[in-house]
Amino acid sequence: MIPMSPAEQVLAQLGRQKWAVDTRDAQVLSGLYTASSEQVIYRAGPDGRTEIARSHGRDEIIAGITAGWARSAGTWYPGATIHLIGSHVIDPLGDGRMRCRSYAAFLALDAAGTPGLKGYGAYDDVWVTDEGEWRLAYRETVMYGHAPAATYAPAIGGAGGAVS
Repeated sequence: MIPMSPAEQVLAQLGRQKWAVDTRDAQVLSGLYTASSEQVIYRAGPDGRTEIARSHGRDEIIAGITAGWARSAGTWYPGATIHLIGSHVIDPLGDGRMRCRSYAAFLALDAAGTPGLKGYGAYDDVWVTDEGEWRLAYRETVMYGHAPAATYAPAIGGAGGAVS
């Protein structure tokens, strides 16, 4: 096995997190967050940002993601939704943590199988080593061009949703 730098390890974990969301693999997700991780999701546009969800702890974050999966279980199949992640900027924070900022495009197939852009956004993550692995400790997601009302319930104070 070729050793990876901490930045490469963080990017690999970010890819695993997106892959797990898109393939609906909750077991993989559980190894990618710290027990005390936090997540805040915003919707943004020309008028600024609005907080739409806030989750505390790995269990609440994953429960929010899997609740989104349950709401769309009747129409989902492998490849129905895909997160494309890019433009990574990784900076060490000086205390053993790594900050990773990246952009995402959320792609989905409609009922006829036609691909389309569902929205796009930005992630601002803080990763820490936990039990020998890099794990998400904090994430801010800012979504643009996405209709969160259909995806996120409940809003602020409850579990998040499908895009994370």
